[in-house]
Amino acid sequence: MALRFIEDTVAERERVEAAIKKFGWTAEHNYWWYQYYQHYYTPAQKNILVEGENGALLTAFDTVDKNHFVVFDPMAAPEHRAPLLAEYIDWIFSNTPAEKVWFQLELPTRRELMRLLPEAYKCNRIYYTMTWPIYNLKEFDPELPGGHFKSLRKERNKFYRQHQVRVEDARTFQDSDALHSAIDNWGTHRTHHDTPMTAIYHEIVRNRFIGMDEARVFIVDGKPVGFNAGWMIPNSERFYGGVGIHDYSHDDLGTMLYLEDLVWLKQRGYPETDMGGTETSALYFKKKFGPNSFYKSAIFSAVKVNTKAEKSSNTPRLKESLAIK
Repeated sequence: MALRFIEDTVAERERVEAAIKKFGWTAEHNYWWYQYYQHYYTPAQKNILVEGENGALLTAFDTVDKNHFVVFDPMAAPEHRAPLLAEYIDWIFSNTPAEKVWFQLELPTRRELMRLLPEAYKCNRIYYTMTWPIYNLKEFDPELPGGHFKSLRKERNKFYRQHQVRVEDARTFQDSDALHSAIDNWGTHRTHHDTPMTAIYHEIVRNRFIGMDEARVFIVDGKPVGFNAGWMIPNSERFYGGVGIHDYSHDDLGTMLYLEDLVWLKQRGYPETDMGGTETSALYFKKKFGPNSFYKSAIFSAVKVNTKAEKSSNTPRLKESLAIK
């Protein structure tokens, strides 16, 4: 069956959501996140759903740099993911002037794609790698007992002793200007070499957190200083705490926001949560909360063998796709 390209993912929302409901399985398989995500670019990228016989791809086309990008892992069973990607690669190189196709894939999917690709194509080296922590919320104890959590307990106790803290539902929160301000401040304080995705989070606030199953504003001493949000990963029992923004206005604020997310999700009865990808240099922060496991994903490109694109330095404006809390 030939690939089908659905270029208006807004008008065809039901079709996209049906594919996610049927085939989705990983953190970023969420219709609204897919729509928000295109605003990483200015002007926004063009989202294109690609349907195959045994699954679908959430793809994008950068209208400025002319890059084709498979935004997240294929929505398909494990045995169908690499074949669907290989079919897409062959179609793009056979029907467009593209010299590269970019991917963000979990490492097992990348390895299987490299094994399966015809000799006419190759995967370039990894451009950017992220590590994703998973927390077993059934085992997570909000009291933070034991030696591992000693420093974290001290930070929490000091923060809540010095400040009045409360949370409100972000979906009904009225002071959107304060949330936009927090996003801007967050962007200016980033210390890693990622490019902050401020435009995406502004879109989330403008759309009143539609698509989020959980969303709270974190308020310290009467002032909104950040927010957490996320959604259930389709066809799983895992929550994705993919959005965490704060304005750096207090010491340990990022720690408190992260801890609030874990405690809230625990109390809401979610069995486990994926807390988003991060670069290696920032992984120590997430380790202090006691994740139970990790997985990795990578951004890389595929090219035709022996083409100038193999040596090209043309990289996408995208460096990463995830909130780093």
